[in-house]
Amino acid sequence: MKTEGMTSERHSSALVVASVPIGSWVRAGIAVALLTFVYWTPICQSLVARWLNDPNWSHGWLIPVFSMYFVYARWDQLSKIQLRGNYLGALILVASLSIGFYSSWWARMGYPQAISIVGAVFGLVLLLGGWSLIRITWFPICYLLLAVPLPNRVYVEFTRPLRKIASWAAATIMPIFSPGLYTEAQAVVIDYALPGRKPGTLNVEEACSGMRLLMAIVALGVALAYLGDRPLWQRVVMILLCLPIAVFCNVIRVSTTGLLYIHGYESLASGTPHQVLGLIVFAMALGMFLLVGFVLANLFVVDEGETTDNGLRGKAIER
Repeated sequence: MKTEGMTSERHSSALVVASVPIGSWVRAGIAVALLTFVYWTPICQSLVARWLNDPNWSHGWLIPVFSMYFVYARWDQLSKIQLRGNYLGALILVASLSIGFYSSWWARMGYPQAISIVGAVFGLVLLLGGWSLIRITWFPICYLLLAVPLPNRVYVEFTRPLRKIASWAAATIMPIFSPGLYTEAQAVVIDYALPGRKPGTLNVEEACSGMRLLMAIVALGVALAYLGDRPLWQRVVMILLCLPIAVFCNVIRVSTTGLLYIHGYESLASGTPHQVLGLIVFAMALGMFLLVGFVLANLFVVDEGETTDNGLRGKAIER
């Protein structure tokens, strides 16, 4: 069975390649090469450089990989469409290029320039493949937006409320796991007192705001919501839960780090152990998304004893 499935998949892939005229492949190759040439500098400077040097956006490398996988996951649908270019794509492409050039040469703003790359890709796909291709690829294209770093000012504004939430929640949770510990949150600072130890303060730094974790978890949650055969409402629920799951996981991370520091295990609250804790928390988020997906998928079951008028489908009942 596995061999037959692999053979069928290869056959489907071959049909896609064979059904596209050679001229279309040549035009697509030239267009992609020209687009890459035009955007080569902003891709390297605005995107790749940030992914390499800014830990807050180190997940950016995974976004294009996931995006390509989303396209591959819809390969069967791609094999059945007829490519009919739409000239509206040319207008979107020109508009995106204009925004990119204006942002680069006159406004000197990196974020609109990076966003225009995604717009240019969307316009190019619409120009070459038409709406039938866009209906399948719009999500993988828009998913690329998660790899574009936010402007620093916007990023900082988002971190402030997240730091306050993490501070307040950690101050509430830590005494539960450490009897005798007194904590009080003031903005992003936690005052603590523990019998037998000198009182002190913990400052929820910008790096501990959870923004970095939030962006990674949003990328993960949106990807899991898209993959699989789910009704639209289940996808929406999973996406809406990205923020609560990210905040909860960050509170766990900040509380654990605070307890380690207060009890004299400073070496475990920084460096490699702290990074390992971040990976554990991210794995926790993955488990929560999988659990949510399982619960949503099993909220309704099919009652095989009752059928519809045509006798083909059962009646969905709530558990």
